[in-house]
Amino acid sequence: MFDLTPDRCKDAANYLRALTRGQIDNALLGPAHTRLLKAVDAIPRWTLVTRLAGRHLDLDAQAMAQMPKAQREEFDVRVRAGAAQGFQYLYETYPLYDKWHGGVLGDEAPVFAELFGVLNSAAFLDPMREVLDAPDISFADAQLTRYRAGHFLTTHDDGVAGKNRVAAFVLTLTEGWQKDWGGALAFQAIDGRVIDSFVPRGNTLSLFKVPQPHEVTPVAKTVSAHRVSITGWLRTGRDPGPQAGD
Repeated sequence: MFDLTPDRCKDAANYLRALTRGQIDNALLGPAHTRLLKAVDAIPRWTLVTRLAGRHLDLDAQAMAQMPKAQREEFDVRVRAGAAQGFQYLYETYPLYDKWHGGVLGDEAPVFAELFGVLNSAAFLDPMREVLDAPDISFADAQLTRYRAGHFLTTHDDGVAGKNRVAAFVLTLTEGWQKDWGGALAFQAIDGRVIDSFVPRGNTLSLFKVPQPHEVTPVAKTVSAHRVSITGWLRTGRDPGPQAGD
C-alpha cells in the first residue's frame, strides 16, 4: 500500500533531523491512493467536532448541515467566539482507531480497515522508526478528517500527558488543493510567528515531532472542495485501546 523505501524517505529524515518536520511525496502506491479516495465517499457517518463552554462536542455532521440557516449561523458565531478565547476547532472526523478497537471498522469501512492494519504493521512502522530515529515506536492511531468551508484548528502542540506521542502524521488524500483556500498545516515559533507551512498536497505524508506548536488555518468560506486526510500519532508503549479524549 505504501512506497516507503529508504531512498524515498531520505529527504524527510534529513528535514526531520534539522527542523523536526518533513514530508514524503507519493507515499501511497497509486492504486491505493485511488481506492482510498473512492472509499471516502462511502463513509457511513461523519462526526462534526468542536468545543463549546469548555467542553468537547461530537455532533452528527449531516444533521448539522441540515440545520436551519439562522440556527447554524448562531452556532458558528459561538464557535468562533471560542477561538478568540483559546484552543478551538471545527472539522469532521471518522475515528478509525476507535472503530477498529470497537470491532466495526471492517464492516463500516473495509478499505480504511485495511489501511489501519498497514499503519500498524512493520511495512509502515519500520520506515517511521528509521525516519524519526525513534526505534521505540510501537503503534499508530488514526482518524479520517475532513475540513470544509469555515473549518479550522487553532494552535496546539499535540503534547498530552500519558499518550506517549513521538510524532504526528498527516496523510493528505485530497488532490488539487489551492494555497489560497486555507487549510494549511502551519508551524509556529514560541512567540506565535509562522515559521513554516505545508499546503495540502494529494498523496503526501507530512510528519512532525511532538510537541510542536501548529495549527490548521481556516478553510475559506467560499471553498466547495474538502480537505480530506488521515491524521494520527506514532506512539510508544502498549496500545491502550480507545479512551476518552483520544
